[in-house]
Amino acid sequence: MSYPGYDKGAEPSAPGQPPPYSNLPPYGAPPPLLPSGGQFPTSSYGAAPVMPPNPQGYYPPYNEDPNRVPMGYAPQQVILVPPPPANETDYLGYSIFTLLFCCLPLGIVALVYSVQTRDANRSGNIALAQRSSRMAWIFNNTALGVGIAVLIAWVTIVIIVSLSTNGHK
Repeated sequence: MSYPGYDKGAEPSAPGQPPPYSNLPPYGAPPPLLPSGGQFPTSSYGAAPVMPPNPQGYYPPYNEDPNRVPMGYAPQQVILVPPPPANETDYLGYSIFTLLFCCLPLGIVALVYSVQTRDANRSGNIALAQRSSRMAWIFNNTALGVGIAVLIAWVTIVIIVSLSTNGHK
């Protein structure tokens, strides 16, 4: 098959000859190991070795840095002292009473705030303990008031209904 505009290029060279771009002989003499004088330059006895200047400055090894603590020392010990517990009233019994006998939704909210007060007391968070205690007190009183109002309304309705049915006989 042939493609239009496709050139095969030059034929490959014979196997024993170097490629056409190489001007060097295939195996030449190795470069000399010693400088032209036959000896390496030596410095005088006791003199510091000649080193090129370091433009970045000297950096000491890792364990010789003067700003680091010497290796082998333990880090400084930190002692945490827990804060004293707060002594806010949690109204847990009051919350359970209002939950069971007065108003269930408000009793649940009051119970949650009572438990938050107890947790804040144990962790020493006085501000959260005071706020949660106040909210538990408010929701407990509200639940008790709603429960008493519902009880009075229920008793009033029962009395009115019972008097109206007894009056028609």
